[in-house]
Amino acid sequence: MSCSQNNEKEGKCSHGKKLIIPLILISILTNLGTSYYLNTSIADTVIEKYLANEYEKAGGKENYELLSKAQRLQMEDQIPQIKQFIAEKEGTKSNTTNTVAPVTKTLTTDEIAAIKKTAYIEGNKDAIITLVEYSDLECPFCIRQFKDGTINKMHEKYGDTLNSIFKNFRGVPHENSEAEANALLCAGEIGGTEAYVSYYNAIFTRSNGGNGTGFSKDALLPLAKELKIDGKKFQACVDSKKNIAQFDAETVEGSKLGVQGTPGTVVINNQTGEYELIAGAYPASEFERVINKLLGVQ
Repeated sequence: MSCSQNNEKEGKCSHGKKLIIPLILISILTNLGTSYYLNTSIADTVIEKYLANEYEKAGGKENYELLSKAQRLQMEDQIPQIKQFIAEKEGTKSNTTNTVAPVTKTLTTDEIAAIKKTAYIEGNKDAIITLVEYSDLECPFCIRQFKDGTINKMHEKYGDTLNSIFKNFRGVPHENSEAEANALLCAGEIGGTEAYVSYYNAIFTRSNGGNGTGFSKDALLPLAKELKIDGKKFQACVDSKKNIAQFDAETVEGSKLGVQGTPGTVVINNQTGEYELIAGAYPASEFERVINKLLGVQ
């Protein structure tokens, strides 16, 4: 699922109802084994599962109760919206004409080249399909997508037909996000693609989720040293904060492609220029659907 770009009062994620509620439901219902089918008869189960997930992320119900009022409101204000969404789906599920299909748009060759110019590309540089994941290293849904192995599964399935790019996106102001994005870009600047990929992989792998501090800022330099990145160069780069401008530039770039929250994955056909946005931490099957669509595969 995703954390959106704009920040509202009291620290709330500023997800629009059309984005955050379907994504919350898809995640919960998938865990329940009900896939994308919504029915009001499972509303109570959905809410129960949603709260259980929040308790688990906080380290238990008692810890959840200790969260700030703003944090609890951010979570709990989704409950009535979830119920409303399920009710609306129940009333329209038999009417397929109301379904709005994702929009496929087109980029020019120069626009695709600009996206790749500052990117660290994983996989075949000449691949037909490129996945550009706009992400936040502290976003719990980005962490989930990584730990589900969704992007790696696409590499395994499509081989040299596909490559991927991980970029930073300034969404909800999680406490450590900016520092981690800055550090990641420094890792890439010093050690290239291998260091960049290893660095963000390590942060996601070791993150405990949390509320914006899933990976400690104190661990950024030790991680660089562990990955054989020059510690002095790394610390100097981090201290200069020069890559925060790149962090902002990647956010602007993603926004122009329609990204409003994290993770937002833009799937591009490099030959036709066609692209489509996957807005959220959807299952691998949704990525396959979009990739196959852009490849013209039935």
